[in-house]
Amino acid sequence: MKELLLGVYDLHVHTAPDVSPRKCDDLELARRLEKTGMAGCAIKSHFADTAGRAAVLRSLFPKLDIVGGITLNRSVGGINPQAAERTAQMGGKMLWFPTLEARSYQQYRHSNDGMDVSQFLSVFSDDGNLLPEVYQVLEIAAEYNMVVGTGHLSSREGLAVVRAARECGVEHVVLTHADNPANEYSLEEQYQAVQEGAMVEHCYFTSYYQRTPIEVIAQQIQHVGCKSVVLSTDFGQVNSPYSDEGMLEYMQCLLQCGISEEDLFQMVCANPRSLLQS
Repeated sequence: MKELLLGVYDLHVHTAPDVSPRKCDDLELARRLEKTGMAGCAIKSHFADTAGRAAVLRSLFPKLDIVGGITLNRSVGGINPQAAERTAQMGGKMLWFPTLEARSYQQYRHSNDGMDVSQFLSVFSDDGNLLPEVYQVLEIAAEYNMVVGTGHLSSREGLAVVRAARECGVEHVVLTHADNPANEYSLEEQYQAVQEGAMVEHCYFTSYYQRTPIEVIAQQIQHVGCKSVVLSTDFGQVNSPYSDEGMLEYMQCLLQCGISEEDLFQMVCANPRSLLQS
């Protein structure tokens, strides 16, 4: 069944070096992708720019389409246009809005202990409007043709970013792991985002760790249509499978849920390729 991996991308992989221990480093990931015939990946860190690391990997593995980018958490100044532009100038393709340091994510995590989460990040000002720097970041993403991910923002924030991105001329926006309970988008919200031009990402992480049943992911895919969905793993945790193992297992699970091979390859080959190469 490993032939299923030929030409497949994984646009959400965490590798070492990183703040947290990781399953493998950049080089081991690239070697595994090349060996299994996968097409490429996006390497992600919550706290550091990965554009330079991706550039080195591309020079070492010229057959692979490997990209990096930046996540707008506090270590890079939060929603920081200057950091976003420097990443773009270095060839970074991916730009994720706040993830682990999104205020809504921290509210979810600490909903039972009353922790003060005011120091964490939101895209909204106190009056409920998008911050000016959100538009500045999105204008940079449009100028450099970056792929914008909504990160761990709440669905309300994420949809506001999707609409603003369209206004700013961003070509590619992705609802980051839209089925994850920490930032879950309803079926209606997913469809609304697709109507605004966004793609929906579903990661195997949520199913593998029993947070979202695979049958639910299959239903959500069918609701918005495979042409608007990207599948990835969000793996890199020490106890998770490798990216290639995770993608293979994910694909096999979705086939068992009635997703056709044609639709599957649309989501793991054609759609991610269009995000990276357009």
